[in-house]
Amino acid sequence: MWIGGLASIAVLLVSGMAYGFAISYLNQYPSEQVEGSPFMCDQTLRNAKFESSLQALAVPVSEAEQTIFSLLNEQVFTLQVDFVNTNASCRSVSASEITDSSTVTLNGLGCTDSDGLLETKVILSQHTIKIKIIIDEIALIGAVRVGLTGPAQTDGSSQLKGLNFTEVFSSPASLTLAQSVFGGLSYPTFTYSLTEQFMTEETYVSSGNSTETTFIIDITETSYYIKNSQSPIAKQAEIIFRTLLFAFLCLELCAMAFLICKLLITPLVRRIYACCTGNVIEPEEEHHDHHNHEEKSPHP
Repeated sequence: MWIGGLASIAVLLVSGMAYGFAISYLNQYPSEQVEGSPFMCDQTLRNAKFESSLQALAVPVSEAEQTIFSLLNEQVFTLQVDFVNTNASCRSVSASEITDSSTVTLNGLGCTDSDGLLETKVILSQHTIKIKIIIDEIALIGAVRVGLTGPAQTDGSSQLKGLNFTEVFSSPASLTLAQSVFGGLSYPTFTYSLTEQFMTEETYVSSGNSTETTFIIDITETSYYIKNSQSPIAKQAEIIFRTLLFAFLCLELCAMAFLICKLLITPLVRRIYACCTGNVIEPEEEHHDHHNHEEKSPHP
């Protein structure tokens, strides 16, 4: 009896631990909303799997995905260009938009200069645009920092993350940057040529006819986008079903162990004991019944 009680307690404990682990693992999705997995040795494990694929922008998206695409298209970009280690001032800086037929001056250019740092900001009217910044004076430029920012927005279950990307172009003997191109909706990348990007200090000084520095930024979008999909490794229905199977398996193992002990191991031990000692061990039930029969039988 006491062995059966211990087995029942063990089954209940194992099943409870299994259910606790299943619930904790189920709550590890989505991965960005959890901080860790304290119930596991590896706290970086999550109930999430990821798939990445390239999708063409020309292919129409589903109605469920249209909201996030609308947020991306309506996101307002702010271009920031900083000139580091330069004596140039805001009075000599101007910005314009280069179109196919003309050049349009941008009036909303924000500019500050202090301690050798010239910062310029301009709000872009569209995502694909070519901006030209002119510094109308001869001034050394140690490095150029280009950044692109955009606000975050939320519409129901669609969440657009804020864009905050910065790239620094510098060189030990650089004076100015010739050209840089980057593209992407929410993952900007820069492409440039080192042979066209910088000119040495000697070359810059020797070019006495140069009276201004021109910085052109061409912002484009690719014809494809990267689609990252996150899904749970184990769903709720699957976890419940498998946990129930595990609990029944524990019960079946205990029942099988009792049957093996009762029908195989116990008779074998009794037979071996009888062969070695010559005494027969009666089963507990038979011994109990025989004892009761002797107590009930009348005396002669």
